Amino acid sequence: MLTPQTIVLSFSNDPEHLRERESAIRKGGFGVVSVSSEIAARFEIEMGRCGVLLICYTIPPSVSRELTSLFRQSCPGGLIVVVPNEQASSDADIVIPATDGPDAVVQALHMNLLPKAS
Repeated sequence: MLTPQTIVLSFSNDPEHLRERESAIRKGGFGVVSVSSEIAARFEIEMGRCGVLLICYTIPPSVSRELTSLFRQSCPGGLIVVVPNEQASSDADIVIPATDGPDAVVQALHMNLLPKAS
């Protein structure tokens, strides 16, 4: 069952990145809301329906910083994942190099969101 904590807000300016990540995230058992505009990302963050913010390297650093700050305020228990192609934001909880691909995002989500088997 999907809860807000297991729904990912995926933000990228690249439609191909959004499609690839959305497909992998859904196959991994998580919900996903994909957006390609800052306005849409802000709306989803303010609605508080997603427990994970996934930001692509295609987003300008100033926008990333602003949205991560808004996400921390709106979803204080949420997880921020950044997929950089070079240097990562210091506001990220998890950094996954773009070269690792969408499956690495899913693996990180599984490791950080799902209960550990005892």
